[in-house]
Amino acid sequence: MQQKYKLSGTWDINHTQSIDDENFEIHTIADGDCEIETGSWKPISPYTDTEFSYTIVDGTEKTHINLSTYIQNVKCQVILGSIVVGAVEVTPQQASILENDTMPIVRRYKIQFTPENAKDPVEDLHMDIGNSMLIFQGIKQSQSKKSGNLNSVRNLMDNLTSLMSKEELKLANSLANSNKMIFLDGPISQPRNTESNIIGYIKGMRQLYLPSNKLIILEELNEGQRTPIFRIPNETYGNKLSWFTCIKQFDNDVYDYMAGLMRFEMSEAQASIKQASNFADATCAIFPSIAPESFKDSRAPQNPIPVGELEKRMKHLIGDKHIIQRGIQKYIYENKDN
Repeated sequence: MQQKYKLSGTWDINHTQSIDDENFEIHTIADGDCEIETGSWKPISPYTDTEFSYTIVDGTEKTHINLSTYIQNVKCQVILGSIVVGAVEVTPQQASILENDTMPIVRRYKIQFTPENAKDPVEDLHMDIGNSMLIFQGIKQSQSKKSGNLNSVRNLMDNLTSLMSKEELKLANSLANSNKMIFLDGPISQPRNTESNIIGYIKGMRQLYLPSNKLIILEELNEGQRTPIFRIPNETYGNKLSWFTCIKQFDNDVYDYMAGLMRFEMSEAQASIKQASNFADATCAIFPSIAPESFKDSRAPQNPIPVGELEKRMKHLIGDKHIIQRGIQKYIYENKDN
């Protein structure tokens, strides 16, 4: 019998390699965690406004180069990287990138593996590159959940991603008092330290959390529908409230049912079920309306159109990758005898 295949989605496969859906332990929730909003586990078609004002917080990162150095006769991996975190404000009339003295936020890091018994701090690197002085702040590596080897480029790159995520949450919390809804790209990594109107959105989902007897609902969702809210429990970091929304309808005979879905989550410690229900209903109207077509965005339909414009601005702030790489190489060559 010939196998039948379906397309997993419209994403460029290169983007799927960097998906970071969750940094908590993998687990499946209990049936009781699926009954916190309603006892009826069926698709919800909310009746809601179609015009909303909200802000989306996002970040981008770039690892410029991998270096190595010797500390106490140990070969230590080093990366130089940059992150930029910004926000775009969306109203029924327009979308505008927020720019002032405090954002977008630009940070540059030198992340280095350091042996346990090394006493000297990780030094900063100051480099004249192009017409600018770039300062890469020295950071000692920490343990990544995805890499067991501390002294690896993969671990250092995960450290850079973690630094970006912390800046994203910090910016989102700073904006929370002045905005009704803040959407944050990625999972809520610190539920107890996240304001009640911040909603994380997960574009690429490796974990579904739902027990097997609840998964059929994901195939039943039509565009603009959502699942009931369910709980993702975690004693260490705090519980989260979550739901799936169908943002684009695909032909189920051609595409996997996950192709048009996104998962959203918020802190249970900070938000009530009623508040979460209102936000969940809003995602059913907002995200289908800002879902890009695949010929315009290789991460369609999950990468919101306003974020695409914000990403262009943030990549410009990081700087030209070729100029930065040549500048780093020039610095290494000029200091080889020091």
